[in-house]
Amino acid sequence: MRVAVLMTGLTAYQDTCFQQLSELGNDLLLVHPGSMPFAPFGEDSFNRTVQRLVWDDAMPTPDELLPVLEAFDPDVVIMWSWDGKGYRAAMKRYRGRALRVIFTSNFWHGSLKQWAGLLAGRFYVLPLFDAAWVPGERSELFARRIGFEGRQIIRGANSADTPKFDRGARDTAELAGRRRFLFTGRLIWHKAPAELAEAYRRYRELVDDPWDLDVAGDGPLRTAFEGVPGVRMHGFVQPADLADLMHTSSCFLLPSHLEWYGVVVHEAAVAGLPVICSDGVGAVPHLLQDGFNGWTVPAGDTEALTEAMVRMSSVDTTRLAAMSAGSRALGSRLSPTIWAQNLHEQLESRLHKGDWRSKETVR
Repeated sequence: MRVAVLMTGLTAYQDTCFQQLSELGNDLLLVHPGSMPFAPFGEDSFNRTVQRLVWDDAMPTPDELLPVLEAFDPDVVIMWSWDGKGYRAAMKRYRGRALRVIFTSNFWHGSLKQWAGLLAGRFYVLPLFDAAWVPGERSELFARRIGFEGRQIIRGANSADTPKFDRGARDTAELAGRRRFLFTGRLIWHKAPAELAEAYRRYRELVDDPWDLDVAGDGPLRTAFEGVPGVRMHGFVQPADLADLMHTSSCFLLPSHLEWYGVVVHEAAVAGLPVICSDGVGAVPHLLQDGFNGWTVPAGDTEALTEAMVRMSSVDTTRLAAMSAGSRALGSRLSPTIWAQNLHEQLESRLHKGDWRSKETVR
């Protein structure tokens, strides 16, 4: 298959997954920006075996993108955004000529924008796509709500680079001895760094011998942690170094107000970390079972987050080790190899069936 992927950003774990897809005999064209704000992944982490169109400040226009796509001659076009004039033009151009897939990790939260999208979706969204590719249950429910049918859903859209983070079962004494919480993510509003800083400050007041907190990430809200005792700021951390950091921690925190999925939770799970996440994190239904490998707290509730940290740092070593094993079990459900095999089979099956070709071709 020849698969063109129109993206709004490219991370190292996504590139690893696409490498696995190419190794199944597929030709890939990745269209993506050269960098992401506050997440400067090293270029040496990206493979060199796929064709690329890299853009800088703005998505390519139709005049820039369409000739590249015509030369590539895709069987499948996957779009990573609902917007973008060039990307939408590509989906219109390839109606009936290629299988058109929208990647969406959105879930319903009832914003005015989502209500407007729901009303306009049947006219401006659904005609552009033949299938929706989703990472989990919440995003599947969203896709169904806007009009995609069950037969149009492709699941399993996100996977961590599991070989990088999975180093086997954690030793009980080692895990308990780290005595460190870890947060990683861009320091912007929807990741809730200010709420984390406040909850952690309160946590230190309640515990006689508190764990420290590592913060791996960058962004305008880094100032929220200034002057907070026990906090170690790392800035943006490349994936290999983040794996090292996870293996020097005892618990992972992600208290986001809104996190469409959160592949970092998968990374933490396969690294054997107990986790505390907010219910605003899309990955929670798949990677966090309360009482099994951590706890879920209401988004924006600093008191509940503080209580969860107190509880986590107070459990005995046996319970902590059991949570670590639980995270690894839940994280083992998906890997880049499983991701690629599933996507390959799903696309191949739809291409073979060919019912999407009955749609009138638009040139």
